[in-house]
Amino acid sequence: MRDLLYFLLAILLVSVSACGHKGKENSVVLEASEIDTTLKKTTIKFVATEHDFGQVKEGAKVVHTYEVINTGDADLLLQSVRPTCGCTVPKYDRKPIRPGKKGSIEIVFNTRGRPGKQHKSVIVVTNTEPPNTSLSFTCEVMPVEK
Repeated sequence: MRDLLYFLLAILLVSVSACGHKGKENSVVLEASEIDTTLKKTTIKFVATEHDFGQVKEGAKVVHTYEVINTGDADLLLQSVRPTCGCTVPKYDRKPIRPGKKGSIEIVFNTRGRPGKQHKSVIVVTNTEPPNTSLSFTCEVMPVEK
């Protein structure tokens, strides 16, 4: 129980501190218990793992969709999609992606209160080897004039 509390506290601290960093790579450390190693392994390909929104106005919510392809022989399972910051919200289908088929992960980044250069990441955990893939995006949030 005590270990669980320490783990939850660590995740909370990483989440809170990640939102405060501007222009820096953020990272999330996943515990081994979060990865289901009993699933049959497959292979994955992302059309792109990085995206640049360019300049955006502060307060805007920007959206990007990362395309994923199951290049293996077993169903691809997106076990979790975790942003490194609470300002980023992922949306993805939790249904298995059949071999040869495509899926997608949509991310929505809220620029409110985040002027300046931004570099954020989303960690995707799947039944592949390695199990983690990092998707990232950048932008320059232009502050609103008051």
